[in-house]
Amino acid sequence: MKMSINKVKSMICTTLTKSMPAIAFFGRMTFSFVFLITAIQDYADHYGDGGPIEKTMGPAVNVLSKYGSKALTFYFGMQVVAFDVRLIEFALISAKATGALWFIFGQSIPAYFLLATQIFSTVIPFPTNLNDFTQNLTLIGALLYYIGLKHTIDNLDEEQKNKENEAEG
Repeated sequence: MKMSINKVKSMICTTLTKSMPAIAFFGRMTFSFVFLITAIQDYADHYGDGGPIEKTMGPAVNVLSKYGSKALTFYFGMQVVAFDVRLIEFALISAKATGALWFIFGQSIPAYFLLATQIFSTVIPFPTNLNDFTQNLTLIGALLYYIGLKHTIDNLDEEQKNKENEAEG
């Protein structure tokens, strides 16, 4: 019983085509799990003595809100509202966790959402640990790859639909 190469190729392609959505779903779940774990870790670090944004940006924001408020009030009659940098950091952590949970459904909007939070959490607190910096850059690269791949797949789907519509009409 001899099988032809075309039959084997056809069987492999059929198997991959049927199992690919499940593989993609588990890949998205794994990738979102990485972001969820980092959000939980950031949350745990946040309430110790303040997170990295609090440590790097906190003193500068406090000085600007204290003295900037006096200058604006004196010259323009406006007051600067004092805010806590920890709220911004907590919002960033919450956005990362929300984007990670949202990413499971496979749309490209959560990828952009995660990309923005990852860029803010990498660039704003200048990293002193090179390992954390390279991990963040790796995640940014993976998100950019996913966004590009998703865009390419969407364009291919549109082209196939257009060809089918032209063939029918």
